[in-house]
Amino acid sequence: MIKFYRSTYDEFDDTVNGGDITTTEIETGVLHSFIPHVRPYTAETGGERWFKFYAKTDEDIITVGIDIAKTTISPTEEVYIGKAGSNSEVEHDLDKSNFRLYGGFIITNVDSTNKQITADRDVSDFVKIDDRVTFYNNDDRITMMEVENVDTNKITFKIWTDKTIDVGYNGCSTVFFDEITDYVGLWLKQVVGAYTEAMEEPTDEFRLNIWYERK
Repeated sequence: MIKFYRSTYDEFDDTVNGGDITTTEIETGVLHSFIPHVRPYTAETGGERWFKFYAKTDEDIITVGIDIAKTTISPTEEVYIGKAGSNSEVEHDLDKSNFRLYGGFIITNVDSTNKQITADRDVSDFVKIDDRVTFYNNDDRITMMEVENVDTNKITFKIWTDKTIDVGYNGCSTVFFDEITDYVGLWLKQVVGAYTEAMEEPTDEFRLNIWYERK
């Protein structure tokens, strides 16, 4: 079984925000279990927040992919993930301008002849050449393709899949681990746009997925 756990969260002190795994489990569907509520000042002015979390397993697994299977439903917020450098790493240690981000998008056009899809946003910051992009239809993982080229919101793939890829599907660059024998750390970057609703209705949400093989 795989579960997600928090690190230490402290938005006001980046020298302790992060660090090693805690015993606080992130619970699916529980409000603010993963990301704390957006404070009114941040909601008004905009900004970014970083939260370290862990994927923990009680079995040996290999070829592990973790990705954002569904982007946020908020029009003014977005999230990205990336590998942590070490278990002791805190936010203050991060080179944020060069931190490798992975994120999701929604497909707006499919051109299988030219092995190309068009995304609903500029993906060049989080989809790179040789990345493996995973595709989802709602909760179902469809397939994965390897990137040949990225041009703003257009992604060209090396080999086109024999699975059906349609407009409206979710795509995401995928964080890979060769194996997990106990736990591995990741960072989540949340970008909050100015004049975000601090108390949204409905509450913002996104979906993380993890897939793997047993050793």
